[in-house]
Amino acid sequence: MQQNLKIKPSYFDFNYQALSSDDHVVCDWKTLREQLLSQWKQLTPYEIDNIGPSRSRLAYLVEQKYGVDSLSVEAYLRNFERTLPL
Repeated sequence: MQQNLKIKPSYFDFNYQALSSDDHVVCDWKTLREQLLSQWKQLTPYEIDNIGPSRSRLAYLVEQKYGVDSLSVEAYLRNFERTLPL
């Protein structure tokens, strides 16, 4: 006799927005700004200064200019932050 047991997969119950609520870049802003300007030439100093150190807004700007997925850009920024001084 087989039992029809539905096994629920184990999911991590997390909310991406809750994890990314700390949206501000945590590193030396001037150094990151210069890196952004040198790496992504289509970004203007005005655009970067207007957005400020908001990781999600920076990622969205890169997505608009270059077509790179904003989540990938956010991951890049988080990784890059780790190499810069605070």
